Amino acid sequence: MNTMPADKLFQTYMDLISKRESEEIYRLNEPIGEGIMRHTHIAKGIELVYSELESYSPNYQAEKKEVDGLEIMYIVDGHGEFELQNRQFASGEKGDVMIFNCKSAVKKAILGKSGMNCISIILFTEDTISFLNTFLGTRDFSSTNFFNDIRKSDSAVSFPCGELLEKLFLETIRLPGAFSKYTVRLAVIHAIILLIQKFRDKDGVDVRLKNDNPDAYFSGSTGRKVQNVRRIINSNLEKEISIEELASKVNLNRTTLQKVFKEIYGLTVNEYRTKARLQFAKNLLASTELSITEIAGRCGYANASKFSEVFKKNEGVLPKDWRK
Repeated sequence: MNTMPADKLFQTYMDLISKRESEEIYRLNEPIGEGIMRHTHIAKGIELVYSELESYSPNYQAEKKEVDGLEIMYIVDGHGEFELQNRQFASGEKGDVMIFNCKSAVKKAILGKSGMNCISIILFTEDTISFLNTFLGTRDFSSTNFFNDIRKSDSAVSFPCGELLEKLFLETIRLPGAFSKYTVRLAVIHAIILLIQKFRDKDGVDVRLKNDNPDAYFSGSTGRKVQNVRRIINSNLEKEISIEELASKVNLNRTTLQKVFKEIYGLTVNEYRTKARLQFAKNLLASTELSITEIAGRCGYANASKFSEVFKKNEGVLPKDWRK
């Protein structure tokens, strides 16, 4: 399908609130849920949707199966748990990116108590590839290197968003200005290219799904337990909780925890904990006058020396220099 069915989709299931240029704002109506969606046309085959959802029942998403495409979602605030139509499970929290393909339409969504705000880039493969090649004056983009394994997979992908990608997503919801519509379009295109690169190694093979069983199944119960492990880590960054202890707290075995955690978040448990600690450290460095030693302690490091070593390895500079 080469045409974008977004207009039909929005008009069928939602009430139009306002419209200007290429942007429309819709209010969800029953039985879809409560909230608003702001739809912006970026280019042929590329649509941008900003959603503020209080509740969500995506019973229209079966229509996605008619299209070869992807939905790339960045969670601005809140969290969501998604049961796919093939009974697989995916979850994401604030700061996560989730990628759903046409085969992984969402059957059920459970949002946090405060709802969920998210930014979605909707891509239609054939038209997006054609646009990128024309816009960039190249022939480098094709169906074989455009999220190929993700498009074939029956699973959704979830991983923490990096700083540059997060900045690009947030750029898409900036306040209107004389040239803001162009800035938004460039941010979306830049984000797409970064993600294409992220999922490819030097041989052109999808990095994250390159394993013996890329569609490995795990139940919703297991997914929720692994999500709870992430919450435990984030709430106890100052503590060194072993993987065995984390697995015991959620009643999983160590092997299952490690395997499913990596599948959901794209990082091992220890890699994720390090990144979470360093992000917390950067927040403290930027917003407080705490000493390096005090920050090291709050981030779970026994001394300032070890903290500085890990910080420099990951950020390229020492904590004191980053603060400056």
